[in-house]
Amino acid sequence: MRRGVVAAAALAAMLLSPRALVAQAATRSLVVRVVTTPEGAPLGYSVVQVPGSGVERFTNASGVVAVPVPATGPVRLVVKRLGFTPKDTTVALGDGASPAVTVALARVSFRLDAVKVVAWPPCRRPGLGRRSGASDEVRAVVEQLRQNAERYRLLTTDYPFIYLSRRDFGVKQQDGRETYDRTDTIRVSGRPDWSYRPGTLVARETNADGSREWVMRIPSIADLASDLFIDNHCFHVAGLEEKGGQRLLRIDIIAADRLKGTDVTVVAWLDPNGFALRHATFTLSRVPPQFPDLLTMSSRVEYAELIPFVPVMELMVAESLMRGRTRGAPAQVGLERQRIERVLFVGATPEGLALDSVPSTPRP
Repeated sequence: MRRGVVAAAALAAMLLSPRALVAQAATRSLVVRVVTTPEGAPLGYSVVQVPGSGVERFTNASGVVAVPVPATGPVRLVVKRLGFTPKDTTVALGDGASPAVTVALARVSFRLDAVKVVAWPPCRRPGLGRRSGASDEVRAVVEQLRQNAERYRLLTTDYPFIYLSRRDFGVKQQDGRETYDRTDTIRVSGRPDWSYRPGTLVARETNADGSREWVMRIPSIADLASDLFIDNHCFHVAGLEEKGGQRLLRIDIIAADRLKGTDVTVVAWLDPNGFALRHATFTLSRVPPQFPDLLTMSSRVEYAELIPFVPVMELMVAESLMRGRTRGAPAQVGLERQRIERVLFVGATPEGLALDSVPSTPRP
């Protein structure tokens, strides 16, 4: 067996070309420091990418990270941080001591007024292309949505986690009171097993007990910034609005008229300073035929930062307005509330946790 193992290793080495062997060995670390311009203040938790190599890292709280790069030659870097304009730059590496580079990012800046218009026209020219008529302001805000999504994706890649979510089921009374009569707890992966595609928001899924039921899916943070979602929705910057005791930037996202199946319209609220996602409301664009008694359905979501400037869903409340069970009976509002109670990391724990999280290796 030992001779066979040695032979296999030798064969693998022969299959690698000399150039590939040199490329494997000829790497070193580039220290990247990200700061603001013109102040030069450190930008912690920025994202540093080395396109073409698949390398993508968060900086630490001081805005510094070391990334693997080729030993010599030009290296392209893309550096991003919420609330700042991304920078795409190239660094020339030569022989000598371990290289280091400082990248300065400028704040996103445009005029923000109070909300004036929220009754938008039908979405007949979705997307951000020339035909959509999207303004530079809209494109800048959608870029910040993309960065919210990229930061969440990088978090789940570098620090995979699951969370324990408590679900409460109940109804809203005629006087507005909410009463809940059923509760359970579920484990949910930080990486959703579904991603947005038109026509897939309503599907049958299997429960833990083996039963199957129709469910309505909520697009994730990553979905809101995906090309497929953007190409099927119109985006409007509504302006600044009071929400949850804060003055936040409201973004209205309208489903395209051309979509035949059930989709969603979204109202999202971002922090106007750092552009982190704080709240969102998802409303079905049309009633799916699988739910003949459903009149409307919407879900309110609140986001919190698991680590600075990385939003995760903290609370979701779904309301379903249903027809009365008998002729002439008033409509009923069904409620489902989900709240994250605990985050469990599988492996390493990120620096600077903002939520009350407990590192753990969960059992399957």
